Amino acid sequence: MTVKRSVWVMLIGCCYLLITGSGTMEGKTIITGYFEGTEPFWEMEIKDNYVVLHCINDIVKDTLLLSRKQAHTETYAFQGNEIHGIVRHSDNGGCTLDITEEGSPTHEIYFAYRNVTYMGCGRLSLRNR
Repeated sequence: MTVKRSVWVMLIGCCYLLITGSGTMEGKTIITGYFEGTEPFWEMEIKDNYVVLHCINDIVKDTLLLSRKQAHTETYAFQGNEIHGIVRHSDNGGCTLDITEEGSPTHEIYFAYRNVTYMGCGRLSLRNR
């Protein structure tokens, strides 16, 4: 096998591992939840890592890829084609941002969409596949 071909095979393999998460996690983390925030108002529903974001006049549908959980907290980074950010369980068990009408929020979310940063609160459930 030539050196150029070996490099291409290695790059394709690395891209596959990054996209699928193979080799980076023992099991795939699946998230489901509902978040909302203000200024401007937005809402996000996530079901099995598939997200629907209603933001101003836009509706974004995307699939989220999650990072490995932070070592000592329930904090995850995520990315999709149009949005990326972090979601974390608040230390006090609620949402310190207090910018939601969601009753008893469990998590805070910070994300970027169209080069604007949004934050909000909501409820999240996690499971491993």
